[in-house]
Amino acid sequence: MEYSIAEKLISIENLEYSIQNKKILRNVGNDKLPFEIHNLTSTKMDPLGQIVAVLGRSGSGKSTLFKILTGLVAPTNGLVTIPNIANPGEYKTVSEGEVGYVQQNYPLSRNQSVKDMLFSACNMGGHTKSASEDLIEDYLKNWGLADQRNLYTNQLSGGQKQRVAIIEQLLCSHHFMVFDEPFSGLDVVNIIEVKDCFRKIADQNDMNTVIFSTHDIDLAVEIADLIYIIGFEKDGRSIIPGGTIVDIIDMKKNGLAWKEYSSAHREVVRDICKTMIEYS
Repeated sequence: MEYSIAEKLISIENLEYSIQNKKILRNVGNDKLPFEIHNLTSTKMDPLGQIVAVLGRSGSGKSTLFKILTGLVAPTNGLVTIPNIANPGEYKTVSEGEVGYVQQNYPLSRNQSVKDMLFSACNMGGHTKSASEDLIEDYLKNWGLADQRNLYTNQLSGGQKQRVAIIEQLLCSHHFMVFDEPFSGLDVVNIIEVKDCFRKIADQNDMNTVIFSTHDIDLAVEIADLIYIIGFEKDGRSIIPGGTIVDIIDMKKNGLAWKEYSSAHREVVRDICKTMIEYS
């Protein structure tokens, strides 16, 4: 599919993070391997949001990177920048709450109904009361939760909790969502539901961007438009401390994004496995 690259959405520049003199992340987002996610436009698919995967062995720094991306942790050095919604064309350093973060256990309030939780999220996102009413009704309808609007957390199924948690973050954070290991421990049906949620988010707005990590390389190659691999570079035989981006796979440029899983996708999986072994 033909597409055009527009403005930059999320950028990581020369990011480093250390704790107690231990380097966790090193030089993430550099001239050789930039971490930049750009807006896309297409005459054949409108809107055209994105799904981005971050892959790496356990301990490579993925979860720390995600906490920095969402403003929950400040980097030791470097920047994460996103568009300044209040002033189009400008960029700002990310702050907590501006990039949504959906955790594995979907923590929700036990003392509020679904509708009240979403009103609280709208308030945090700076929406007016009248706009909040319309937004909430649209989300409840489009995400199949209209009949659950007055239910409480303990009355929801696992899938319903997940959808409420996602909508909360969309109302708070607008366009950018981070999911840390969202497929971990799920059965086949729930995996399909999560994949459908990702596509639903991406299909709502050109700027909408889902960033997720997973140990399931096949799944990442199947659904991601862009893939970053984190690993450890070496100096001779010695491992250089701190995870960093060691490869970028643009499924769009490869002509494999938005297509059914095929033998070409399996070849990408094999290449990723080799890269992860090389840089582990």
